[in-house]
This record gives sequence, structure tokens and C-alpha cells, in this order.
Amino acid sequence: MGRKWIVFTVGFVMALVGEISFTLAASDYPTRYIEVIIPYAPGGGTDAINRCYKDKVEKALGQPLVYTYKPGATGVVGSLYVKDSKPDGYTLLVASTSTMILPPLTKRGEGAKYTMDDFAPICTFSYNPLFFCVKKDSPYKTMADFIRAAKTKKLKYSTNGVFTSAHITMEAFSREAGFQAIHMPYSSGAAAAMTAVLGGHADMSVVGPTGIEGQLRILAVAQESRSELNPEVPSLKELGYSISKEPNYYSLWAPKGTPKEIVDKIYGAYKKALEENKSEITNRAKGVSHIPCTLSPEELLKVYRSTSDFFKKEIEKMGGSAK
Repeated sequence: MGRKWIVFTVGFVMALVGEISFTLAASDYPTRYIEVIIPYAPGGGTDAINRCYKDKVEKALGQPLVYTYKPGATGVVGSLYVKDSKPDGYTLLVASTSTMILPPLTKRGEGAKYTMDDFAPICTFSYNPLFFCVKKDSPYKTMADFIRAAKTKKLKYSTNGVFTSAHITMEAFSREAGFQAIHMPYSSGAAAAMTAVLGGHADMSVVGPTGIEGQLRILAVAQESRSELNPEVPSLKELGYSISKEPNYYSLWAPKGTPKEIVDKIYGAYKKALEENKSEITNRAKGVSHIPCTLSPEELLKVYRSTSDFFKKEIEKMGGSAK
């Protein structure tokens, strides 16, 4: 009995010491570089918007951010890497609503054995809208023009792939507006989807901003209010449609179990970076069609859950594999 008591006591003390050490480590955080996993190829818009913050966040935290690119399987490769990392704040994940939410809900992300509950939300750093675009010389001057035509003949629309945010949103919109259009998915990306419209292969493109939209006419933006990037373009809600979809928020996550003190320090660094350098970051972000914003961990989780609910409901209506 005495021996069992000794073993129990030693185990309890060791666990307590480990907990104290972890708490002290959290209070000292960070003491070395922080690896930020970007689950896309380098050089894209996500890479660019991160670099708008990089030196400012490094100054606030007192340690460098080291970007590591792990593209593959629509964000699954990088996401799984962070999910399985130690929850100590030294391995973080850059995600969007599309890569965090859609792969686990659909067959688009084979091997996506995770949900957002496997991560600790930190903050958003930007968002961008979803546009409905036609050629500048298109006979469809307004969304009403397009809808009228789509009710009398089969029009085609292009997106960046099956069960992407653009695909799901267009199907939800067309269902409410009372028309059906032929989907033309381009898995090579939004630029290819827009090029299809420029080349006359599709009547409309539903895409996020890429820079090429300057060559097209934007009929509407898929959110409740107008976009700061194109304030002259009406929103779907303004046009009388009830589709409730958050913009595509780009965000930062840590492995589940990361101490709140560490999460709050990182969020605070991004918030401070934007508050103290708002003009500079905003101007640089507009160059890559992003709008900077730093929602808190709680706000981030709220908008992602709202987006997840929207996607899941619409995927089920489409006969998809939402779980």
C-alpha cells in the first residue's frame, strides 16, 4: 500500500511540475522563431498578404516568422501537418474558409481527417469577396439581365472547381433566382475561370479577385454589403436575394490545445500591427485584392462556423457528400 502511495505521489508531482513548466513556457513565449505553414504554393495572393504583416508582427513578438510552404490536396497537406504538431505556439497554420472547411465536408479533399475543432483559432488577417463577372462587351449589363437570359436559355458559368466556394455559392444563388446554368470548373484556378469568360467559352465567371477582373464587368458581389474593393458593385442582398455568406476570410490557427495565453499574444501582435500600420498594410493588401482585418479568436470561430453551416446546407441540396 505504501509503495502504491509513493508511485501515485511521484506521478502527481511530475505531472504538476510538467504543468508548471508549460505555464512558464507560455508566459515566456516566444523564445525562438515561429514556423508559419502556408498550404499553398509560394508567390500567390495568400503569400503576399502574409508578407504585408510579417515584419510588423515580428517586431511585436520579438521573434522571426518563418514561412514554410506545404501545398497539396486543396490545403489538406499543410493542415494535417499543423494538426499533428506540438501545441506550443511554434507551428501555425494559414487557412481560408475554403481550405479549412470544404475539404472535410466534401470528397474534394481526400484524406482531410480534420475539422476546425482540431485547431485553436487565433485571428483573421484579411478577407476578399466573391464576384459574379461577365465580359465588358457582354449583353448582360446587370444581374437582372443575366437572370432573364438564363431563364430562357442554358448559359454557362466558370469557377475554380467542383464544390469550391464559387461553385456552391452560384448553385445556391441560381436556385433562389430560379434558373439553371451549366457549370464549367477550372481546377487550375480563378484566373483560368476568368479567361474562359474572356475567350467566350463561358457567359459568367464566379471567382474571388485575382487582378484579371479589371478586364471584366462585375455584376454583383456575394456578400451582404458592398465590397471596399469595388464599392460601385451591388451585393446580392442589395439585389433582393437572401443568400447569407461570409466573405472568404484568411486566418491563422494553432494546433488544438495551444495555451490561450499564447493564442492571445499572437492575436495581439497582429492586431497591433494593423492598428499601427493600417494605411501601409491596407494599400499593400489592395494590390493583391485583399481587405485587411483582425477578428479575434472568438469572432474568427463565429464566422467560420457560419460559413460551415452555409456550405454544409448547400452541399446537401446539391447531392454532395457533406457530413
